[in-house]
Amino acid sequence: MPQADVNPDTVNHRKIRNRGKTKGRIVDLNALLQVQSLLGDESRAPDLLIEHLHRIQDKYGHLSAAHLVALASEMKLATTEVYEVASFYHHFDVVKENDVAPPALTGRVCESVSCEMAGCESLIAALEASLGETLRVQRVPCVGRCDQAPVAVVGQYTVDAATPEAVKAAVDAGETNQPMPTDSIDFDAYRAAGGYQLYESVVAGDLSGDAIIESLEGTALRGLGGGRIP
Repeated sequence: MPQADVNPDTVNHRKIRNRGKTKGRIVDLNALLQVQSLLGDESRAPDLLIEHLHRIQDKYGHLSAAHLVALASEMKLATTEVYEVASFYHHFDVVKENDVAPPALTGRVCESVSCEMAGCESLIAALEASLGETLRVQRVPCVGRCDQAPVAVVGQYTVDAATPEAVKAAVDAGETNQPMPTDSIDFDAYRAAGGYQLYESVVAGDLSGDAIIESLEGTALRGLGGGRIP
C-alpha cells in the first residue's frame, strides 16, 4: 500500500520544538543532596534499593516523590522501578506531588487470620477512638508474629498480644524503635560454634546438592511452602 507523503518542513519543525526538552521527571537538586547525604559512601548497587528506601523513610517519616526521583537518579535506576518497590511494601509511605505527608507516628495493626481471630478489629476501633489525633492507625497484612496475636507495630516497635493500653503506653513512652535482642549470637560466635559447616561442605564439593535434597525427601516433611517459612 503506498505511504502518504511526509512534509519535511513539518518534521523539522517538530524536531526543533522538542529539542532541549528533558524526558521523564526532573531531579530536584535539594532532594538529591539530601539523598546523597543520607547514603554517604554506601554502595549504589541495585540490590540495596530497599535499604536506601528505609534510610529515607526513617529520616523523613515518608517517601516524597522528589526523594524517589532523586534516589532513582543516584542509583541509576528507572523512577518507575523505584516507585514500584516503594509502593509494594506497607511500611513505606509514598507521598505523591501535592499530597499531604502522613503524621509523624504510625501504628500498624496486623489483620491476618490469626490477628483477626484474636480481636484485631476491636483493637483497631479502640486505637482510632483513643489515639486518632496522635497516631495514624493503619491496617497491614501479616507481620510474621502470629503466635503473639493480635500484634501492633508503633513506628518500628512491636507490641505483642497488643491491647489499647499497651499501645498507648508505647506511644506515651516514645517507644518507636525495636530493641535489639539480648540473647542473640553474633556472626563470629556462630561460625566458631560450627555455623555454616553444611554450606562449606557443599561449596567444597564434599556434599552434593542432590544428597541434601535426598535427605530432605527422606524426612517426609510437609507444609514448607510460603514466603515466611524456611
